[in-house]
Amino acid sequence: MIIFDLFEDNNEKSQGVTDGSRKQLSVDQLATISDAALDNAYHYGRSQPGNTFGWQANLKSAAFAKQMIDRGITDIEAISDAIHKGWNVTAQAFVKNPMMFDDSKTMAPEKLEAKLAQRQKLMTQQYTQLPEDEKEKDRVVARAMLQAIAGQQGMAEGSLNELSG
Repeated sequence: MIIFDLFEDNNEKSQGVTDGSRKQLSVDQLATISDAALDNAYHYGRSQPGNTFGWQANLKSAAFAKQMIDRGITDIEAISDAIHKGWNVTAQAFVKNPMMFDDSKTMAPEKLEAKLAQRQKLMTQQYTQLPEDEKEKDRVVARAMLQAIAGQQGMAEGSLNELSG
């Protein structure tokens, strides 16, 4: 898969292979994988590392997901829940002070208000309460991260089936 290949040869931030099949990827690498997966699925455009909401949300979501995956959890729904929790941390910061993010400073006032309302609504919902289309965004990220970390050969059969379907 293309996303996996992004970091195949990048040993600078990689910490090696733990069990012969699992790659140890940094939070930054997982955030990049998340960003690519979302852009591939939804054509959002790619965020660049920096102080934008998108990149910061990718970082926090990746950190929460990595904690789960590093504990051996491969259940898509459990990892998606962690991804939503990570996103919530960034959304709460955005709602509290949107101007702390560089992209908010150049956003049209009406667009900023719409983003505030949307993010405030989603951050007050648990993952299980989200509409299916919002859950699927988290699942897209969870599948991409699992595939990048474990690769298809390293996945348990049940988890592999979840990745492909």
